Amino acid sequence: MTYTIMGRCQHTGRIGYGIATVSLNVGVVCPAVSRSGDLIVSQAYTNRRLKAEGARRLDDGLSAEHLMAHLETTDRHFSYRQTGILKRNGDLAAHSGDHCKDWKGHITGDNWLAMGNVLADGDVVAAMGRAFLDSATEPLHERLMRALEAGRDAGGQSDDAGRHYTERSARVATYGWDDDGYPELSEIDVRVDVHDTAVAELRRQLDIIAPLAPYQHLKTDDPSSLVGSDVWEAQHLPPVPPRFD
Repeated sequence: MTYTIMGRCQHTGRIGYGIATVSLNVGVVCPAVSRSGDLIVSQAYTNRRLKAEGARRLDDGLSAEHLMAHLETTDRHFSYRQTGILKRNGDLAAHSGDHCKDWKGHITGDNWLAMGNVLADGDVVAAMGRAFLDSATEPLHERLMRALEAGRDAGGQSDDAGRHYTERSARVATYGWDDDGYPELSEIDVRVDVHDTAVAELRRQLDIIAPLAPYQHLKTDDPSSLVGSDVWEAQHLPPVPPRFD
């Protein structure tokens, strides 16, 4: 009972994902990033080994299609898995196993995919895709966040008895790379592990944390120019907790 958007920004080359579910701690359990900066998400009946194996194989240079075929031959419970793969060059693949609980499915487009299981219906992933496409001029983390909000607002998680499940954990993460060859560097990474309305809480935290990215870059690139974090926040951010006394 999880829904996910994976996407790539054609302007910056960054890739990332947004994920939300009624389960706890989804940001640790389901996604993985390889050392080469490619992404894999295993959900539904998550296979932690599958995402670890996938990350290693992505570093070996496998295409998304060939990796998915490899995972199918090595995981005897592959029909229980829902898997998304997105490489930093835009190559992607998605799989929704027959034994994943309905509604389950995925859609793919140019540089993006949306997938989910135990959803109200197919409109959830369709709404996620539209939100991602309609926000093409926004930063990647904002596009992923809007896609999660659209999935929630289109019905989110619901089982075949019509019971709705509120999201309790969620994450948005984007990855870029610099000239020194670190493609797996996180650009924005905000995670909610336990919350009654995790997507709304993720939005609240993302709006606070995303503008901090320039300050984090300065810590790496020009620490001698840094002012204290309290001074920088006062100069660049609206008042947010915690404040400094």
